[in-house]
Amino acid sequence: MTMAYEDLTPARFKALKPQFAAVDDAVAQSYIDMASVFVDQSWPEKLYEQGWVAYTCHLMTLDGLGTDAESRSQASGRSQYQSIRSGELTLTRFQKAAGDTSYGDWLSQTNCGAYFFQLLRMVKGGPRVAVGAVGGCLSGYAKDWPGPAYGWPGVFGGL
Repeated sequence: MTMAYEDLTPARFKALKPQFAAVDDAVAQSYIDMASVFVDQSWPEKLYEQGWVAYTCHLMTLDGLGTDAESRSQASGRSQYQSIRSGELTLTRFQKAAGDTSYGDWLSQTNCGAYFFQLLRMVKGGPRVAVGAVGGCLSGYAKDWPGPAYGWPGVFGGL
């Protein structure tokens, strides 16, 4: 049985992420549409919906739209503080400069974003190594290297 690539609907999204059940369908659809830019049919069918849901959840959580603790923390601004003390009121706000924030840093601000990042690494990651200017490129996997791998004994014909 194969799963078809189906568009994510607000009803399906809310069934999978009930913390967003109170969000208006039109609002949820706008976030689903934004997230659709980051997940397409080049993803394996088994991970397609998971990626789309995770990215939509990430965006909505960042905007504080859910009823869960993580969304409420984003909505209140508490997530921007590294430490909060009540006794003598010590607030330490942590924020990287925009140029210092990587895509992974941005995604790791929420659990759904961190999950999406792991899915992304599985789907699109892997070695992307161009070796040698003459004679083409190799995949980066050791199994594809001709001859001894780094001259290690017993490794793909080495020494």
